[in-house]
Amino acid sequence: MKRPALIIAAFALGLASFFLSSCKKDLSAKPYDNTAEREAFYKSYNAKVMAKLATDLKATEAALAGQLSDKDRKEKTALLDGLKRRSERPTYFEFLKPEDLPQDLQWTSGEDQPDIGSPQAKKGGTLHYYLEGYAFPATIRPIGAEANNSFRSYHTDDIELYPVMLHPDTAKMIPGLADRWAVSADGQEVYYHIDPEARWSDGKKVTSRDWMMSYYMYLSDYLSEPFYRNYVGEEFWGIASYGDDYFCLRMSTPKPLAPYVAGGSWVYQEDFFKEFGPDFEARYNWRPRPTTGAYEIRAEDIRKGRSISLTRVKDWWAKDRKYYRYRFNPDRLEYLLVRDTEKVFQMFKLGDLDLFFPIDPVKWYEQTEIPQVFKGYIEKVTYYNQYPAISVGLYLNHHQPLLGNQDVRIGLQHASNWQKVIDFDLRGDAERLNTLEAGYANYSHQTLKTRPFDVTLARAAFAKAGFTQAGQDGILQDAQGRRLSFTISYLKQPQYDSWMLRIKEEAKKAGVEYKLEGMDNSAFFAKIQRKEHEMALLGWQGQLPFPDFYQGFHSKEAYEPGTDKPKPMTNNISVFADPTVDPILEANRAARSEEVVRDTTHQLEEIFHERAVWVPAIRRPFFRTAFWRWVRWPDDFNVRLGNDPQMNHVLWIDQDIKKETLEAMKSGKSFPEKNTVYDKHREKKTAE
Repeated sequence: MKRPALIIAAFALGLASFFLSSCKKDLSAKPYDNTAEREAFYKSYNAKVMAKLATDLKATEAALAGQLSDKDRKEKTALLDGLKRRSERPTYFEFLKPEDLPQDLQWTSGEDQPDIGSPQAKKGGTLHYYLEGYAFPATIRPIGAEANNSFRSYHTDDIELYPVMLHPDTAKMIPGLADRWAVSADGQEVYYHIDPEARWSDGKKVTSRDWMMSYYMYLSDYLSEPFYRNYVGEEFWGIASYGDDYFCLRMSTPKPLAPYVAGGSWVYQEDFFKEFGPDFEARYNWRPRPTTGAYEIRAEDIRKGRSISLTRVKDWWAKDRKYYRYRFNPDRLEYLLVRDTEKVFQMFKLGDLDLFFPIDPVKWYEQTEIPQVFKGYIEKVTYYNQYPAISVGLYLNHHQPLLGNQDVRIGLQHASNWQKVIDFDLRGDAERLNTLEAGYANYSHQTLKTRPFDVTLARAAFAKAGFTQAGQDGILQDAQGRRLSFTISYLKQPQYDSWMLRIKEEAKKAGVEYKLEGMDNSAFFAKIQRKEHEMALLGWQGQLPFPDFYQGFHSKEAYEPGTDKPKPMTNNISVFADPTVDPILEANRAARSEEVVRDTTHQLEEIFHERAVWVPAIRRPFFRTAFWRWVRWPDDFNVRLGNDPQMNHVLWIDQDIKKETLEAMKSGKSFPEKNTVYDKHREKKTAE
């Protein structure tokens, strides 16, 4: 997967994740070297894994010697087979030599895909943009507390290279940090040869030791969030280095697109992170790190409370490589802090910003009716993509009183008039979202339809839950006098205010009171992560290549072990826990074939629809952007698998066109007005 954790994203395409918090003071720290500690960890973790393996083997063999049902015996036999296979190679961290590599590996390089970007692209110039989320990021660390903020995609997710990448048009595997790779016959071991020219931005060679360091970090208790420890500890049987140039990742189960999936976690430079320790988060909070990608953050370009800039790495090692030579074109990417959407728009009209996402229909249809557009200085584009939809909706905390009742949740789905938001507030420029994981082609459920707004059906569902009497204000009550009243927490922005007011007024018709709680970024995210919300308007951005429900719905992510206390700092913000659903979630994550991914995804979507776990809202199968005409794009504008015009870095700044445009503005010369729609990838609707 491209990003190790799901990202809470904004509610319309073009806005990125919004859970930000205020800056913290950077702490000075004494020098630290984790080399000895790390070496000891490798040994102790190996011993821990081997001890657990021996215990599990003994317990499974004992269970098989007893009385079991046919189903349980089949499951235990499969488990025993897996444990025996793992026992053939029981250590998690292995340090081997190149001559220890299996001799029967079939290597591939992925060089048969088309180029990405345009041969006409020019290098140079600065792209001026703004910090989405309208707040300064709390850190430039890619992991650890508060790292998963709206700026992370701009300096890490869309910059750093993995061993193997996905081609953003064909979805085929292409080389990244590895120039070739191979998969074992059982599909569980992926071997990578590191490109001999791969370098960090500080000039140091990328080696297998960097991956050993990375897995040490992922498994360490020094990370405040448990996701990495759980994912890397459960989904992998181990990591091996074969000298400096080769490494192997051993997955717990075979996976489709194994080289990409296995290698889909960031790698961290061994030398730079030798100070990774108990104070890791404070020590590295504002320390620019070496990158394997085309851009780096320099210390002098962090202007706290004002801007952060990225500079193209001088002599970047992949600058002339196929798939990268026509991308990452501007010399600098400057991200300014602007705390208000209206001010962003005004700065864009003045030319202080080169690019803008007018996601608000008022801005797109009315406020861009300006001379700069009429005279062709600013161009507009609508681009239809095929990327996983942001799962925008009202997320219900099942731990809260009333929301644990399925009939109440069904009633809330019928009482929430998202279609009216689409028709009026969004002027029809969206469609109703039906499932949690839409936009994954055949993996997604294609026929499931969410419950429509219907006052009669809403009241019928509420009646099943005992809410039959209307108070003086029309809000339904049950025999105990409990009102159908819920607080919706959301990011306070003008466009979301209008959505929520409409949802609130429409819900009254069904006897429901929605109390609105608009919050700033940090307060909103903190409340959600503590599981203190009742309902929350937000969206999750899924990642290619496959849907992942595990983080959001597995029981282990819902409650503290052995308690009824919601577990904080996990992505299961619905506090959904059902042991009968857990095996399907596990099968979906551990799927060995694309067919299993599809079938378990469809099964889970049907379960979550039946249970009414959330209230689906909207999706947009396109993104829109406006830009000054000196920002140039390939002939097809962008790539199929992207949800942000900057995401795959195919744009460039044409300095000659910029000079021409600025001179034309002084003289009054105009160019043709352009408002282009690229619909090559628009999904064809089938007749219902």
